[in-house]
Amino acid sequence: MQRIRRKKEIEGTTVPGIINNGGHYFYINVDIYEDGMSNCWELVDLKGLKVKINSGWLTPTVPTGETLSVHGLGEYKIESAIWNFNKKTYYQFIENRIKILNPEFKNIYTITKSEKKLFETRKILHSPTAVDFYVVREMFYETIEGKGYFIFMRYNETNYLVNLVIYENGLVGIYNSSFEKIYQLEEVVELFNNRILFTEFNHPIEVFISELGQVTFSEVLYASNLDEKLKELLDMYTEIKGDKTTLEICREAYFNYLANPSEFNRAYLKEKYELVPEHERMYLGDMDSKDLDYQRIIYRSKEKREV
Repeated sequence: MQRIRRKKEIEGTTVPGIINNGGHYFYINVDIYEDGMSNCWELVDLKGLKVKINSGWLTPTVPTGETLSVHGLGEYKIESAIWNFNKKTYYQFIENRIKILNPEFKNIYTITKSEKKLFETRKILHSPTAVDFYVVREMFYETIEGKGYFIFMRYNETNYLVNLVIYENGLVGIYNSSFEKIYQLEEVVELFNNRILFTEFNHPIEVFISELGQVTFSEVLYASNLDEKLKELLDMYTEIKGDKTTLEICREAYFNYLANPSEFNRAYLKEKYELVPEHERMYLGDMDSKDLDYQRIIYRSKEKREV
């Protein structure tokens, strides 16, 4: 039997959520879609979403004294917090947000038992990557794509955890439930330079975490360097325009050195390696090697390569 398939674009939005993975808490965007599906490290229907919330896997709260990890940003200890939801109201909040996307609440997708069995047989765990996009104009529905990450922002004398997204045309969106702002790239660079956008702090601060609540962080366990986060943003802009990122250029320099190990090529590799955002360098190699061989070549060139 000949096999064919088609793809369908499903629009949605994000809501804040926290994954409780064995007592370790990770802040995430819960991607929710107009067909009723949600992604909380696994794509689930509404029934599956309720199971994830009731089991504590997806939660709207973190106990006082625990730490909250924010991907690509850092890990922060919680001194106190005022949370807005319990399990029941958090589910209702997400369901209501889906109804905003789909006012008639029609064509809501339900994963059947046979599908679940098939997924288990094939050992498939669906967790699709959401694509940010910006509507340039409604006529002909012209859109452009973007990429982004989490960062803290000081806005009107209040601290927020926001989503920062850069788009193909150089516009940058900053999103939080309390406000949405669109900037030119040059303006965002100034926000970095003036530390309006930030990753760390040296005293306890209160932060509004979108709809989830207000948290006082007492301590920074680790945080990405702010200047490196700006480099990452510029790299994202390079990528969505279709050009080579600093990671790709550095990998090319690495393989060029392995093929032609000269002092000139080692110096070139060092130059390109140090352009890669520091917190991104671990992705130059695989999960095991990370950037260790890059470091060996650049900083300890007399060491022999482990094969």
